[in-house]
Amino acid sequence: MDFSAPVCVVGGGQSGILVAAKLRELGYRDIDVLEAGARLGGYSETVTVDGQVYDFQAHLLGQQDFGPDMAGTAVEELTSRHPVELQTEALYFVSRSESGKPVVAIPPHFVPLLQSLTPLQAVDQLAEAWTIIERAVRERRGPGLGGLAFDGPAGETWETYRARHAPLVGEILQGIALYANMRRPRQPAETVININAHISGHVSQLAKLLLAVYPADRQALLDRMPPSLRAQIDSRRPIARSFPRGFISFLRRIADDHDLTVTTGARVTRVDGRRVTWQDGGAEHSKTYASVIVTARPSQIREFLPGDLFSEKNCPRTWTRSYLVRAGEELIEFPKDQLGFWVIDPYGSYTDTDPEQSLHRVTAVNKQHAGPYWVCFSNSDLSISDEQAWALAKESLFLFRDPELIAETIAEWPAYPSAAALRDGWFGEVEASQGRDGVYFVGEILSGPTLECISEFVRKVIPEWFGR
Repeated sequence: MDFSAPVCVVGGGQSGILVAAKLRELGYRDIDVLEAGARLGGYSETVTVDGQVYDFQAHLLGQQDFGPDMAGTAVEELTSRHPVELQTEALYFVSRSESGKPVVAIPPHFVPLLQSLTPLQAVDQLAEAWTIIERAVRERRGPGLGGLAFDGPAGETWETYRARHAPLVGEILQGIALYANMRRPRQPAETVININAHISGHVSQLAKLLLAVYPADRQALLDRMPPSLRAQIDSRRPIARSFPRGFISFLRRIADDHDLTVTTGARVTRVDGRRVTWQDGGAEHSKTYASVIVTARPSQIREFLPGDLFSEKNCPRTWTRSYLVRAGEELIEFPKDQLGFWVIDPYGSYTDTDPEQSLHRVTAVNKQHAGPYWVCFSNSDLSISDEQAWALAKESLFLFRDPELIAETIAEWPAYPSAAALRDGWFGEVEASQGRDGVYFVGEILSGPTLECISEFVRKVIPEWFGR
């Protein structure tokens, strides 16, 4: 390897910064990071209110996965090498009670299922779901590439997959698919490319619930659980950790520690093999590199790279709106001084229904600092005005009375391949194209959206492609 050869990283978001940092660790000296935005961070965005930094987009360091702790993970390696202040966030589920008041609960659609099963039936079905998930992760072809290896014929939809499993198994796996695929329930099973708190944490929380509800049967229930599920119940892994000073501050720390130069305001207009053309301050620049690593999102890629691989047909655009609100009266008793991520009516509005009904509604709220401010998220798009979107979001935000809008943003959400693209072998095409004409692809569409997923992906593939 020629470590003096120039390398271009297109995109200065979390994927781009991690890629450039890994290249620097391998010994590469000539690295250009081109970011179209006004600062590093890509789609990450923050707002500061009353001296506190709030993240609108990416901000969770990791989410609960398999294993007793974080030791050995890529994200733990990152925070050890680039120490910054971290805080732990918890994950909660909240739904409306019969009176309309918000209540902390397990995902509400699980309640009738659990009530219809005996304790032993419930734990056996939990164990079956856990085993399927564990096998899917173990047999995946790589970190993200090709997705998780769920059993079943290629192209099978989640409706048919769910129908041939026990009720609780199908419900758990359906929830996984809906979260990982932007709540498009007719995506094929193999679309799932990420595993996080809504999966392993989801099952282990249900297992804890069973143990709490049936204390007299505790040992009998534990005896029927796989050893890895029993271990997960006692896992010391935090559900999530975040950055009190903002996610961008962590990316900036990594860039500074590796002496990376990020050229902001550099909009790439053409990638022709190893030759990259970009505009910066009204001037056009062009340079030939030994390798080009594209970390931009599909909608950006198709602006500068010819071909159909990242076309709208294969990678349709999706959007999310984020709101910073000052809560009026809180209509639920939140745990005192507990920061966390509150999932509103999880999956209940989407399972076996038209997912369009969830559009513009708030699906989660995030308490990032003590005080009256909350960050709220909705699966909104550009089809209506900002005022109309906020009216619908506010109407669905039943956790608070009269929330006041402080700031808002809309951004493109990490896109996943369409069902048709998956059936046509899209991941295989991407894998086969890696390195062709010196161009490589890294990003959330391949690795999954959290920093934990991206860092694992980068730690694996960059040394394979560019190591000694």
